[in-house]
Amino acid sequence: MGAEDAAIAQVFAAMNEAVQGTPGKALERKFKGSVLFKVDNEQFLLNLGAKGADNSAIKVDDNGAKADLTVTISTENLMKLVSADSKITPQQAFMKGMLKIKGKMALAMKLTIVLGATKKVLSGASRSKM
Repeated sequence: MGAEDAAIAQVFAAMNEAVQGTPGKALERKFKGSVLFKVDNEQFLLNLGAKGADNSAIKVDDNGAKADLTVTISTENLMKLVSADSKITPQQAFMKGMLKIKGKMALAMKLTIVLGATKKVLSGASRSKM
């Protein structure tokens, strides 16, 4: 696994942690649906309040995976979105062509909620490594 693969895995592990337990229930009330993230050659499925699925953010190998929203983004741009010092929002990234979306636009507008929770988990993990 290369450095980029490890970085992607860390982001989605943090996202998975963010959607679990009590914090996940709070996120679920604001964001109900599923998002398929296509990051370079890898795919991750976020389920948050989606019918018939537990809250999770997991890697999927199925090219036919279905979701309410599909986000296509490069590793570099994903890292920009979730870095602690980033000021860019998913909406700004979309307008700049840094990511592509397909599916429910209303859900896309709520991505900031999930990415913000992911940033908090990542910043907590980086502080604990110091």
